[in-house]
Amino acid sequence: MKRTALRKCGAVALFLLLTAALFAAVDFLLVDDVHSYSRVMLQEMYAQAGQIDTLFLGSSHCYRSVEPSVVDEALGTHSFNAGSSQQLPDGSYTMLQEAAAQNPLKTVYLEMFYTGYNQSASSDVPMACYLLTDFMRWDSPYRYEYLWEMGGLAGFADLILPARHGVAQPETLPSLWRAKLTDGYELGNYQYVTYPEDGEAYRGNGFVYTEGTAQDGFATLLNVDPEQPLSDFGWEYLTRIADFCQENEIRLVLFTAPLPSAYLYYTENYQSYVDAVQAFAAQYNTVYWDFSLYRDRKAMDLGGGDFSDAHHLNGVGAEKFTALLSEVIARDAAGEDTTQLFCDTVEEKLTDWADNTIFMADAQRFFY
Repeated sequence: MKRTALRKCGAVALFLLLTAALFAAVDFLLVDDVHSYSRVMLQEMYAQAGQIDTLFLGSSHCYRSVEPSVVDEALGTHSFNAGSSQQLPDGSYTMLQEAAAQNPLKTVYLEMFYTGYNQSASSDVPMACYLLTDFMRWDSPYRYEYLWEMGGLAGFADLILPARHGVAQPETLPSLWRAKLTDGYELGNYQYVTYPEDGEAYRGNGFVYTEGTAQDGFATLLNVDPEQPLSDFGWEYLTRIADFCQENEIRLVLFTAPLPSAYLYYTENYQSYVDAVQAFAAQYNTVYWDFSLYRDRKAMDLGGGDFSDAHHLNGVGAEKFTALLSEVIARDAAGEDTTQLFCDTVEEKLTDWADNTIFMADAQRFFY
C-alpha cells in the first residue's frame, strides 16, 4: 500500500518536473524577452536597490519624456524612471509598492496621461500588466497581486507560459537564441534595446530616447467625458497610490508631460480632466502640474519639432522638458507657488501661450 502511494507521488513529481521543463523549453525557444524595454528597466531597478530616492511612474509619456540623468545632475537626486508601455494606474501602483519595498523613496512623480485614467479595467489592456509581471522578481508579492487583480487564473497561466501572450517572429529565432545564450541579459548591455531603423534607443534608468517628428497631424486619441473625467478604475488606483504615499511618508507629485497645443485643441472637455485632478491634488495636499498648460513659451521651448507623434515627445523634446521639469521641482522645493507657472484653463493656453502646432491645426482645419 505504502509502495503504491510512493509510486503515485513519484509519478506526479515526474509529471510536474517534465511539465516545468517543457514550459521552460517553450519559453527559451519562442519567447523574446531580450528585446524588451521593461525587462531592462526592471533589471536595472533591482540592481539599484537601496539607492533610489526619486521615482517616476506612468506610461510611455513617462519613460519617453523624463531622463533621470538630467534630473540627478540638476537636483542631486538618485532618480529612476519606472514607466512602461501603456502602464495603467494599477501598474503604477504595483511599481510603487515594488520600488518602495527596496528603496528609501522620498518623492514619487506620477505622470497622468489622461487615457490611462479612463480605462474601465486593467483587463482591457492585459499586455500592460505582462510587460511588468513577466520580469518582476519571483519573490515579489506585488507581482502576484497585480496578476490576480488583472486577470485572475488566466493571468497566472500567462505567467507560467509567456508564449500565450508573446511569440517571436520565426525569422528572428536563431539570433534570439544566440542572444539568450551569450550576452542578451547582461546588465548595462543596451544593444538589444536599440533600434536605429525605428529611431529608438534605451538610454538607462528607464529612459527611452525617440527620434523623428510627428508626420500625421495631432488628432486626439480620446475626448473627455465631462460627467466622468476619470473612470472608477482610474479613481480607485489614483487613491490607492496617494494613500500609500501618505502612509509611507513619500511625497506624491502629479504631473502630465506636455502635449502639443494642437492635441489639446482637438480634445473635447480636457478642462474637466484638469479640474478633477487638481481637486484631487488639493485634497491630498499636493500639486498637479499639467505641462500642456505651461505658461512661458520661451521657457518651455517646445514645438512641432519636439514631438515624435501626435502626443509623445521625441528625444530632443524630452531633454528640453526634463530640464524644465527639474527647474520647476527646484522652485517648488524652495517654497515657490508653482501653480502660477501654469494656465488656469485650456482656453487661456490656446489663446495666449500656444506652441506652433496650433497653427498646423488651424491650417488642417482650413483645408479639410
